[in-house]
Amino acid sequence: MVYFIGCDLGTTATKTGIFDEEGKALAVAREGSNIIYGKDGSVVQDPQEMLFSVVRTVKEVVEKSGVKPENVAALALDGQMAGIMGVDEKGEAATPYDSWLDVRSAPYAERMKEKAEDLIIRKSGMTPSINHGPKILWWKHEHPEVYQRIAKFTVPASWVAQKLAGLPGEATFIDYTYIHFSCFADLEKKQWDEEILGLFEIEKGKMPRVVAPWEIVGRLKKEWAEKMGLCEGTPLVAGCGDQAANTLGAGVVKPGIAFDVAGTASCFSIFVDRFVPDVRYKTLLFPRSVLEMYYYPMAYINGGGMDVEWAKNELFRDLAGDPQAFARINEEVEQRIAPPSGIVFVPHLRGRNCPTQPYLRGVFAGFSWDHTREHLFLAILEGIALEYALYLKILRELIPDVDFFEVRVIGGGAKSVLWNRIKASILGVPYVTLSREEFAIWGSAMVAGHAVGAFPDLAAKAFNSVEKMTVFEPDEELHRKYQEFLPWYLETMERMNDVMTRFKNLIR
Repeated sequence: MVYFIGCDLGTTATKTGIFDEEGKALAVAREGSNIIYGKDGSVVQDPQEMLFSVVRTVKEVVEKSGVKPENVAALALDGQMAGIMGVDEKGEAATPYDSWLDVRSAPYAERMKEKAEDLIIRKSGMTPSINHGPKILWWKHEHPEVYQRIAKFTVPASWVAQKLAGLPGEATFIDYTYIHFSCFADLEKKQWDEEILGLFEIEKGKMPRVVAPWEIVGRLKKEWAEKMGLCEGTPLVAGCGDQAANTLGAGVVKPGIAFDVAGTASCFSIFVDRFVPDVRYKTLLFPRSVLEMYYYPMAYINGGGMDVEWAKNELFRDLAGDPQAFARINEEVEQRIAPPSGIVFVPHLRGRNCPTQPYLRGVFAGFSWDHTREHLFLAILEGIALEYALYLKILRELIPDVDFFEVRVIGGGAKSVLWNRIKASILGVPYVTLSREEFAIWGSAMVAGHAVGAFPDLAAKAFNSVEKMTVFEPDEELHRKYQEFLPWYLETMERMNDVMTRFKNLIR
């Protein structure tokens, strides 16, 4: 037997797993992240800490599993996608990791939109937000002395693989599942777009080489191999973005399968076989899948899962400390309320990312003395699903001939039977839970296996490695009722955005 290691550099934790050829996890390790929040809107992590979290968790899974180091065939990493970091000529970190939650680059996102928004969407597949392009401009204009020391920009997961392989700055890479976030890419050609780079005076030489996720970028250096419990020379594979790894790990590899990551950020995407950028609504991102000829257009609510966590801690303080708090809250809601709640909730508590509306905040609209905390909690679940309904509406307009036939759901929110029923009924599409618990790290492990020839048909391997567990069919009558709520939700959101933008100086 040979084994494969997948590692996920997530927002709140680094998670690593070691898998056999059938996809069974022999051991999984997790280490919490140290995220530094600043009063200036900064959110950063130390790349060195991220590197050592990988080293420690790999060592842990190798020891737990009992797998012989010589039987580990390859390792691949996935990671946070919208943040960026600088690398110097020696291959060392030249900046902290500038997180996807860091808002300091927002003014540069507005500049990019004013100058070339439609061109960027057509080429890179998304409108500028607080992602790579604006962050690179922020470093260039706010810290030019640091910018000069940066040889290349990349993402943490790629840099960690680079460090483990001992590669210099010139060899810095990024795989093609990340490059839509740059806003400097020609996504279809998988290369940097010289026209867009020129418009913003960014040197092409600052951009990393673009590789396929399964490219073997180097081999494990002796000094790291000893620390990780692996063999010197173990292949290091480029890997991919965390959402790309999640989709692969969940078997989302056939056009028409939708995918809901019900986690810290609520992400909704659909697997398709063509690139049709959202120039009209400027809402959907159009990332490349790991599979070379496919895409998974998506949008996300920045902190959707945090909305539900807030409701637990503030509306249900008497239950907040209970390990089964969400199950008990859902039970109370189902006992006391027949949906819909009758309230519209706007879920963008710290601004909207898709499209970029940085000053929008959350709101409950239409509630009265007749409503209870259970109504408010249900409205939060509905509000996130209504935002998904907007994404689905846009997708159906962009690609009208694709049959969107099921939604596969993962993340903490997938455990909520109530929420799965609500989402299925609002979208009018069956919701499906899956047999597997680890998706991103299994996706990365599959990429590692594909790189060394163990899984020649990657799509078939992914699809067959996960089983459907429970299917939640839409309630047709409830679906019709929720269709009446969607225009109310959209108008409330747009009007609130106008108001909050005018009074942005009052926002805390």
